[in-house]
Amino acid sequence: MGGGLYAGFLFVFILGIIWINTLLKRIPPIRLNRQRREVAFVVDPPGRFWLPAPQNLWLVSIFGAIAMGSGLIVVVELADWLRGAEELFPLSVFVIHTFSMAFLFLYSAIYDAICWLFKRERRTVLVPWEDVVAVCGFNPNLGPGVVTGFGWNFALLPPDPERPGYTLPGAGIMVGVGGLPGALAQWEYIRRFMEEGAEAITPSAKEWGVEWYNAYVAREKAECERTNDPARWRRSRRKRIWEHARFAHWYTEYRMKHILPKAVPSDWLAEWSKPLPESQWAKPSAALNELSEHLRAAYQRGEKFIEMGDIEKRFGVVVPAARQQAYPTFPFRRGSSR
Repeated sequence: MGGGLYAGFLFVFILGIIWINTLLKRIPPIRLNRQRREVAFVVDPPGRFWLPAPQNLWLVSIFGAIAMGSGLIVVVELADWLRGAEELFPLSVFVIHTFSMAFLFLYSAIYDAICWLFKRERRTVLVPWEDVVAVCGFNPNLGPGVVTGFGWNFALLPPDPERPGYTLPGAGIMVGVGGLPGALAQWEYIRRFMEEGAEAITPSAKEWGVEWYNAYVAREKAECERTNDPARWRRSRRKRIWEHARFAHWYTEYRMKHILPKAVPSDWLAEWSKPLPESQWAKPSAALNELSEHLRAAYQRGEKFIEMGDIEKRFGVVVPAARQQAYPTFPFRRGSSR
């Protein structure tokens, strides 16, 4: 019984906490600088590497299974040893369990040290804003002979100037959206910030953390009292207890404040992020200004962007050819603040 409970705890702990935290700490965000009209991406080194990345799900699953199985055996045999049913302490299984658990915590540091030794460090790349590519992908989920569902993704990617048609390895962001309108809304939020400034966008709602959760519960309770519906309140409380809602919001807040910041060095892009005098702000290209004017006029006529097709061809705007030189890069590590 105790071994099964411990193995079940490890299943949730390893996949739901250790692996997710490792994933969050190794996915640096992109950073937008509207004054310089540049976007900073973190790019993986080119080519394959013989070691799996620490956030690799197969790696975590294999060592997690070893940790869970050996943990179950350790608890069972340790109980027998304490009762005197076994003469020898289960040392070999205990060592396997300890090693597998330590591996899950220490592998990231070992992997980074080996990458540094083999000069396979990630690098920060500064991409001009007008070179960045926004993509909306439609992915049908296929089952045996039938489409079982549909998924949409919005991605913001840096092109590879030395390989036309490709993006820089491991860079960019991708989020799931409900459809094409959702993807356009994501893009428009980013575009308006870069083109018009922070005053042109609405800050996103803070739907996480203990403070938000307490306010939500208070509103729910007040609504149940107003409608004199104690049954609804009891159902709501049971649902939150079953879902561990308070713990989930507390841990989400903890991740936002303590785990996500570890994805980047504390001094990352410190120099690049300093405000510039307005006289030194980068300006949009002539082609972008011309396209913007055409689009504003089309919107006033009631046209929709998703129905316009290739707007460069439609409005006869000649866009400068893509550059063939590499973007400015520098190492992504502490002390490389640029």
